[in-house]
Amino acid sequence: MPRLLSRRTFLLTGAALGGTALVAAIGGAGYLATVDVDGRDGFLDGDRAVLNAFVVLHDDGRVVVNVPKTEMGQGIHTGLAIVVAEELDIPFDDRISVVFPTDPHPAYSNWFNALQIRPEEAAGPVVWVGRRVLGQMGFIATGASGSTMGMWHPMRQAGASARHMLLAAAAARLGVPVAELATGDGFVRHAGSGQSLSYGELARAAALLPPPDDPVLKPRAEWRLIGRSQPRVDLPDKVRGAPVFGMDVMLPGMIHAAIRHAPVFGAEVASVANTAQVRAEPGVLDVAVINGRQVAVVAHSWWQAEQAASLLDIAWTQTGDEAANSAGMAARLQAALNNSEPHSHIDDGDAAEALGDAAATLVEAGYDVPFVTHACMEPVNATVIIRDDGTAEAWISTQSPMAVRSGVARGAGWAGVEPSSVTCNVTMNGGAFGRRSDQDVAAEAAFLAARHRGRPVKLIWSREEDIARGLYRSHAACRLRAALGPDGLPVAYDALVAAQSAFQSIGSRNLPFTPGPDGDILSVEGLDKLHYTIPNRRMRSIHVPSHMPIHFWRSNGFSFNTFFTESFIDECAQAAGADPLDYRRALLRDTPRHLAVLDRVADMAGWGSPMAPGRGRGIAIEECYRSVVAQVAEVTVAADGEITVDRVFCAVDVGMAINPDAVVAQMEGGILFGVTSALMSMITLDRGAVVESNFHDFPIQRLANAPAVKVALVDTGLPPCGAGEPGIVPVAAALANAIHAATGRRLRSLPLARTETIGERRTRSVLRDPAA
Repeated sequence: MPRLLSRRTFLLTGAALGGTALVAAIGGAGYLATVDVDGRDGFLDGDRAVLNAFVVLHDDGRVVVNVPKTEMGQGIHTGLAIVVAEELDIPFDDRISVVFPTDPHPAYSNWFNALQIRPEEAAGPVVWVGRRVLGQMGFIATGASGSTMGMWHPMRQAGASARHMLLAAAAARLGVPVAELATGDGFVRHAGSGQSLSYGELARAAALLPPPDDPVLKPRAEWRLIGRSQPRVDLPDKVRGAPVFGMDVMLPGMIHAAIRHAPVFGAEVASVANTAQVRAEPGVLDVAVINGRQVAVVAHSWWQAEQAASLLDIAWTQTGDEAANSAGMAARLQAALNNSEPHSHIDDGDAAEALGDAAATLVEAGYDVPFVTHACMEPVNATVIIRDDGTAEAWISTQSPMAVRSGVARGAGWAGVEPSSVTCNVTMNGGAFGRRSDQDVAAEAAFLAARHRGRPVKLIWSREEDIARGLYRSHAACRLRAALGPDGLPVAYDALVAAQSAFQSIGSRNLPFTPGPDGDILSVEGLDKLHYTIPNRRMRSIHVPSHMPIHFWRSNGFSFNTFFTESFIDECAQAAGADPLDYRRALLRDTPRHLAVLDRVADMAGWGSPMAPGRGRGIAIEECYRSVVAQVAEVTVAADGEITVDRVFCAVDVGMAINPDAVVAQMEGGILFGVTSALMSMITLDRGAVVESNFHDFPIQRLANAPAVKVALVDTGLPPCGAGEPGIVPVAAALANAIHAATGRRLRSLPLARTETIGERRTRSVLRDPAA
């Protein structure tokens, strides 16, 4: 990828990092950056002119938009390029291209995502911490459905600033006031004289002008691109097979590596009995023990490395977890729910007293979910080269360049590599779901590259290594209680969840310190139900440690807590003798935004219309990533327990949809992901090790039996909210509620079904214990 800004030093407002000649500040809020260069020629590079950190113009009118967000199928490169094009006043066509900038400048830091705020909302001490700490660290990451939410305003200002600079350059050239000029279709026009100048003609002059501190943004009434579906910038190349994913990287002199991790997490290499034999295999160049924990084989091709690695005779140390199994770990979760001192997150009113009221109807239920993994279609991989001068370069499918730089330095630190000496080339991602934000594969590849200086080393984990030796979403169990008043609605709600802390596990692998487990918000996401009007509310959690490495997973705690809570709301409705839709409508009486989304999905699904025997309809709603999403699932359950998910209706309020077609696609993909995890996904343990190893025993949803999906966008006029993860969140509860409507059976554990193989390729989902 081109290093467009490699000769420029970026500064945050009020925090100089280097250079002498302050040229321009872009963005009144200060989060875009100020550009500081020694000499104005730094803005001009060949036929390119850099107008700011995000916008580069070519002499022929082509526009390069720097988007510091990883494209992993969610369409973020298109969405943020649309925002720039709108404010720059150019058509959204093939003159626009998008790159991920390789330089980790504070201009690209998304510290506001880390602090879970919008940059335009930031003020006071929060801004100071964000800019001075996370900003200068180069905190660049893609996740938490925050790309559009966090970047759309900075990108608007970048486009608007560039447009104002072009207007100023045209005014100087034509000798007319800026007020007499107008822009459109990539031109600046002067109506009075009939003259026009293309952006390409003005680019070099504009790049030398000081941009406005607070550029005027287009009013919504003048938008021509935002809010209207546009073609994705990455699709034409993807159809041709042109984009480079991590797996596609090919470099001169490249060698390849395969790896083996301990079957029981935490074990170390005690010995490798047959190193000499493996070294003698065809094409093998090296057999290496990485930091005492993994064994890798380096060869001329990956297949040679993998074949040789399959011969390794490795003895692993004992960890004390060799007897762990799924049943025992599930029992630990249930025991933890009886802990007398859980961590308190919410304690409003007096839930304990209300739950003890003899006049109230008490509803109580327990739910649980297993460990699951990511199973990205593109295998985990990284390519790293360590040069003789101590610099390093990585080509990798990643969600976080900062994590890659830290990982490469960690893996090759013994060879003198520092994070500041690492260049990270972010490729396209073939699925991520949180998995590609860890340092592990970058560190391993860097360790091997340091042993083979000057040659790129491409490390690929096999599918078996990824599923059985990778990273996981925590298993979890909960106990929910509600006291129903005379009208059947809850007067008290008490939620307790037991899970392993993701923050602690992630921190132990990626940070110089290990955070404490108490108060992990990822464990309780979706558990609070604050949008429901309930006068007394308590929410608590308990950390249940294990030897399993836990990581971010698409929608994190929402993926299990919404299953718990929205199944429980149906149980409360049943206890009150109420329709599940009407019951939720009553609970949402004080939140009209949520009620609008709920009513929309109910209308789409024809809620209340009769269904044939064996068919059922279930509903669920959640607020997540500032979006509100509601779904209705329709299922058919055959006499033998086979489940067919017929249709899923989805209504979602993501605020302003920059590119509506992309939002619909995200909901569709999230729903299918959710159907997979709700019906099929489960990681089990035996003798301390993961049992599953590939798609034959960790199956995914196939097109042949995928449900029909219909999506409606509800726009309540808010700024953009998250869209990458909300689609998955209500699915499991909607399915469980639909199965209950069809069969009368309440399923409180995921997965809802077991998978049976039919022939060689086809599978079917059958209710767990269908005869129960």
